[in-house]
Order: sequence, then structure tokens, then C-alpha cells
Amino acid sequence: DEVFELLTPDNARRLRDERFDNLATLFTQATAQLCQIVETPYTIYFDQALNCVRVLTRVLPFLLEKGDLGDGDLNVEALCWGDHVDGNTTVSSKKNRRNDDDDKNDDDDEDDEDDEEDDSQEPLALLVVHAAMHMLFLPQFTCEFYEEDDEDDENDSDDDESEVSFDEEDDAEDKDLAMEKKRAAKADKESQAEAGLGKPRRIRKGVRLTPHPAGIVWAPGVGFTNDGKCSIGNESSKYRRPRNNKSKTVQNPEAAYTRKYDKNRIEVLRLLLATCSDPLFSPADEYNPLASRWMSVAVAADAPNAPCLFYSLLNTVISYDPSNSSFGGVPYSSKLASDSHVKLVDLSAQVLCVLLDCGLPGDPLPVENQYGEPVVAIAEAQKGGFNIFRSLLARISDGKDLNTLYRGFVRLLRHTFESKNTLLPSSQSKLECYQEILILLWKTLEENPLFLDFILTRCDVCELVVPICYLMYTSRQDASKIGLVHLCTFILLKLSGERSFGVSLNRPFRTKLPCDLPLFSGSHADLVSITLHKMIVNGSYRLVPLYSCFLTVVCNISPYWRSMSLVSSVKLVNLFELFSSPKFLYSGEKAYKHLALLLEIFNNIIQYQYNGNQHLVYAIVRRKDAFGRLASLTLHKAVQQCSKAFPAHLQPEYDADAAEQVAALSIQDVDETGNPIQRADSREDKSSKRADNPAKSWESNEETVVSVGSSVAGVKERFNPSESWLAELRSSLPLETVNRLLQHLVPVVDDMCERQNGVVDETEILEVFKDITMVGLLPVPHAIVIRKYQPNQYTSIWFTAFMWGVVFLRCQQPPIFDLECIQLFQVS
Repeated sequence: DEVFELLTPDNARRLRDERFDNLATLFTQATAQLCQIVETPYTIYFDQALNCVRVLTRVLPFLLEKGDLGDGDLNVEALCWGDHVDGNTTVSSKKNRRNDDDDKNDDDDEDDEDDEEDDSQEPLALLVVHAAMHMLFLPQFTCEFYEEDDEDDENDSDDDESEVSFDEEDDAEDKDLAMEKKRAAKADKESQAEAGLGKPRRIRKGVRLTPHPAGIVWAPGVGFTNDGKCSIGNESSKYRRPRNNKSKTVQNPEAAYTRKYDKNRIEVLRLLLATCSDPLFSPADEYNPLASRWMSVAVAADAPNAPCLFYSLLNTVISYDPSNSSFGGVPYSSKLASDSHVKLVDLSAQVLCVLLDCGLPGDPLPVENQYGEPVVAIAEAQKGGFNIFRSLLARISDGKDLNTLYRGFVRLLRHTFESKNTLLPSSQSKLECYQEILILLWKTLEENPLFLDFILTRCDVCELVVPICYLMYTSRQDASKIGLVHLCTFILLKLSGERSFGVSLNRPFRTKLPCDLPLFSGSHADLVSITLHKMIVNGSYRLVPLYSCFLTVVCNISPYWRSMSLVSSVKLVNLFELFSSPKFLYSGEKAYKHLALLLEIFNNIIQYQYNGNQHLVYAIVRRKDAFGRLASLTLHKAVQQCSKAFPAHLQPEYDADAAEQVAALSIQDVDETGNPIQRADSREDKSSKRADNPAKSWESNEETVVSVGSSVAGVKERFNPSESWLAELRSSLPLETVNRLLQHLVPVVDDMCERQNGVVDETEILEVFKDITMVGLLPVPHAIVIRKYQPNQYTSIWFTAFMWGVVFLRCQQPPIFDLECIQLFQVS
């Protein structure tokens, strides 16, 4: 904190612009000290190392303001990426090459001299990033003392038979345990086959994705058990690495998983975060995820300790239990305990999100070396945009690891409402990093196809749906949480594109949420529907661009919705009345798209789930006039209604076309087998226009899709109904099924009312509906259309802007970043 107070943002910029030589000396000497401490990690120098870390953390963002994605400056370029041959900045990075190039022998004195000569040409930017990644696993500074195995330095490409041993040891396991492992392995193979991954491909040479030494990973979880064992790799492989009897590797789980180094880890993680802050200083419409050399160094295949860092960050977050974080879960104990580990969890989540955001997606196809260890082919690792962290996330395939990952997400997200459901108010600490957790969940769903299949087929995905709906519901009117609602919507949209998700939502909902959710008795599908209805009728005006996405989620799950509650039925029909009202219907040329989605929801339920959904059928019959008015709409009526709803001096407040743009960018129609379906509208034409003119397309969507805190720009050319518009509306609204339903059931209800003098109980009507069959009365059932989330350039940039917005707001104590030169998003 003292460093940040002494070196204010104005002073830092003045030093950079007017006394650059002084800044260069400070930066160079601090980097040299870190590199020296990495080579000779003596405890007497650790205080000095922390001071260097703090100084670099403070000055780096101001250098990056003029960096790759900023305004650009020749002095900054020369300092960070030029050749430095001064003896003060020349440091041996023998440790870099020991971890990255296993085939080099560093025991020769001549090789050491050559290493130092080569290192003298390494840019300071690379040295800073590599030094930070080394210091995260420095003995007695950020981890316990360890000695690396000699065999870890052997080259994977050596295929000499003399270096391959056959393990003939018989494991003394119980038969039940062996059978359980066999079943788990079989299930994992089936999941991989269903995801199209197939059997692992064997290669001789590659970049290893296993952490070594494994004993320095910070926490148990994915790939690591509580007793310190590493489960990453193919244990069934008959080839194992030869063991050196002289090895002195420390495998002490109590030492490896200690928290006594948390404060030092926090300091170094802040430095690593500062080195990766390039995107903050790039305008959103110019952002290129491959342009930052700083981030490319951090995620390259030769980044020091990258697998260890990935599993340390991931497991630190996933293994955290906020309800039992101190004194065994005693109420109010969090008020007395140190918050160092909580800060480490927050920072670990932020750094991991940042490292997973740049570069190209990882390849989930399994590739192994001769020892059964996961590797990445050298040719793949040398490609531009390669990100080892994304590859590590994509390659998590073991069922136990996927379950650990899922249980961690569920535990952390459920704490957002469980901490408020306690008898003693505020007796449990709140989880502050829930937005980072949601970003990590999104990254995992996007990167790892096995994880999506796993949670839908082998887990109760409703455990994730409940906290997501809760966060959306409670954030709907908070202007600072608009980005959070966007993120939750995209997660639901991603999940709803899978049939298993719609089927799973039929599980009964019995959780008590600490919010004003309407009382209902139904399933998790009802929870999703009621939540999204509330977002539309009582949410912030800046949620307008998401209306189509909200309805798409409900539309995707509707063919599998077995029994809709009374509350959900009434609210969905209310939405139909709302969107068919003149103020919505004539707010834009494509405003009727919302009605088309609602009608498709009704049709899906009537055609495929009629039995069990009498509440929806009865709600439609009661509001028959709304459907009749739409079916009998003429151009004369439309013009009259439009002029009455929007007099000459008024403009529509609601821009339906803006909402349609988001859906067009984010959604692709497919059938149940996953085959794409050609859209009936002109979205493809719009997409091609956007591709032809990216700058113009970005300008039209900047406020609705990407800007974290912006609102929708709704005022544009006034819409007036026309014959062509009316013809397009009629062809787009699938009214036939509902009209047939009303033609048959309205006379039945009218007859009951006449026979009982207009006094008819609802339950009697529902019982009559339950006994009526619609077979032969309705049109031929239509094909089920599923709208899947479609990744694209615009939503990717939106996620980057949202993520960095969260990181910026959460890194204000101390303030790592200054808002004056930030261009990626607007700070209000």
C-alpha cells in the first residue's frame, strides 16, 4: 500500500513521459533483482523481492498504456522488448529451459555460459513474466521446499528402449475398488466417444501438460487428491517413467497444501495480473485477442510452471468452501479470521479468467506420449495464438475431475443464496467473487465439450440453474449488474441448446430462495420461466436487448416441459398479451419476432406435452381475444393502432430491432439431431453485411451487446406498418395450432358455463381438458427446432470487456489500475 500511495497515477505518468530514463532504471533493476532471486532463492532476500514485486505491479500498467494495445511509444517498446546487454540485467534463465526444454542438459559449464549469453538478449517483458511465474513456486516463499526429479528433465522425444520400463507391479486393490475404477473408466470412454474425441493419439514428442513436480500445486481438487497424489495421465499405460533411486522429491500433502504463503502468492499474482492488463487500454472495436505480446508470453508453451499454475489457480478456487472457511463453520467466525485466503481465492479466479481469455481455443482431442501423459504436439504449440491454459482446461477428461469441477461450481454459486438463508443474520461470509466463478463456468462450458455432456447426463444440472436464476432475479434492476445478467443469460442459452437440459428441468423445485419470488408449485422449468418473465416485465430497461434470448431459452426447453405450473402458464400468456400490444408490436419492424417465439412455445407444449399442461391450455382459452385480434389484424387497423400508440411527437421507447440483433448474432437454429436449419428471415443477409463492414456492424451493436454499462440506443427512423410488413408478420406467426385448439375447446367451455348458469369451478374445466384428446384435431406436429448459442466475434469481445470490468472494480484495494486511460469499457 505504501508503494501505491507514494507513486500516484499522476506521478507515474509524469515519470514515464518526462523522466523515462529514471523509470527505465527502476524497471530494469527491479526485474534484475527478481531474476536473481529466482536463481538464488535465499530467505534473506525475500523482503527485497516483495518490494520489487510491488514496484513492478505499480509501474507496469502505466507502461502498458503505451504498449501493444495502447497508444504505442518507442521508449516503452525499446525498454520492454528491446535487447538488453547490460550486465545488471543479464540473468541466467537456466530454470526456464529446464522446465520448457527437457532435452537440454544444463550440467555442463560451457552450456551455462552459452545460456547466460543467450539470456542477455531476452527482452525485459519476457523476463518479468517468467520471473513472476517462477516466483509463484519459489521454495519457502510461495511453496514448501522441493527438489525436482531427474526424470522430469528427460526429453519426451527419447524413445530408446533402454529408457522405457515395463511396470509389472500388481496393485493390491480390493476387487470392488478395481471394478469401480473399471466402470468409471468405461463411462469416461463412452463420454469421450459421444463427444467425438475417440481414443488418445500417441506421439513421441510434445509439450507435457502434467504438472512437475506435482508436490508444489497449492490445493487439492482437479487432478490431485487430498493425500497429495496426482491422478493426471493414463495409469493404465504399461510404460511408466523410470524411477531414479536418488530422487529426493518431496511429496508431503500437508506441506504442499499449506496456506502460510498466501500473502506472498497474492503479491506475485497481482504482478502477473498487471503484466496481462494490455486489453484494458484497447478500444473495444479495435481489440485483438492475439495482439498482446505480454499475454502471449504468459500463455506460451514454454511459460514456466504453466501446468502447476493452472492447477493451483483452478484448485484454489474450486476447493474453497466459504461456508466452512474458518473455525469449522462457526457462525460469525469469518469476522475474526484473516482474509488472506479469501483474497487469494478472488485473485486466483481473476488471474485464471484473464489467462483463459486470450489466444485460440484449446484442442480437446486427447494426445499422449509414450508414458501415457497428456501432451500437445510441438507443431500445435508453435502456432500463433496457442494458449497452454486453454489447452489444459480443454483436456480435463477424467470423470472424477469433471465431478470435482462441477461440485466446486455448485458449492460456490449456491453460497450466494445459502449465506442469506441462515437463522442468524450475516452469520456466514458472503462470496464476493461469484461473477468470476460464473466467468470460469462459462469458459469451462465453452472450452471443454466433456464437461457440458457430463453435467447434463451424469449430474443434476438443476443445482446450477437455481443460483443462476437467483442472481438474475435479484440483479434485474441493478444498473451495475447488467453485465452479470447478460452472462447468466448466455449460460442458460448455452445449456438450453441441449435436449438433456430440458428434460432435467422437470425435477421438482423445492428450494427456498431469499427473494420475492412468486409462490408456485412446480419444476425447475417453472423457475426459469418465472425468472425470465420477471426480467421482462420488471427488469431494467437496459435488458431490452436480451428479450429474444430470454424467450429463446424458454422455447428451447418447451418441447420437454411435462407439467407447467399455473403461475408459469398465466405469466407466459401475459407476455403474449404484452408483446401483442400496440406499444410493443409497432415499436420496430421486427417486434413481432417475440410473438413468434411465444407462439412456438405454446405450439411445442400443445403438440408434444398436451397431457399434463392443462393450466397453459386453460390460460390460452381465457385470453382467446388476444389471439383473435392478432389473427384478424388488417393494415387499416395496424396503421390506426400505430398512430394512436405513437403520436407524431413521440418515439418508441422500446427498440425491438436492437433485441433482434443480439439474438441474430448469438443463436443458430438446429434440429434435434444438431443439423443447421436455414432461417426464414434475413439474418444471414445481415450477418454478411456485418462481415463486409466490421466497423459499421460493431458500431450498430456496441451499446447493445458489448459495452458493460451502456444502455440501448432506441431512437431511430420511425416505423410505419405496410402491406409487406403485414404479409411478413402473417407468414412468421405460427397461429394455426392455437387457432385449432381454440376452435375446439372454446365451445366446450361455453357449453359448461351455460349448463351451470355461468358458475364453473376452474378445477372442473381442468378435469374436462385432461380427458379431452386433441389427436386428429391439431395440425401435423411440426419439427422441434433448437436454437443453439453461436460463438462470434461480438460476444467474445463482450465477454472480454465484462471480465476486465469485473477485474478492474475488484482490484481497487490497492488500486492496481487507474481508470483515466482505460478504453475497453466505460467507467461511470
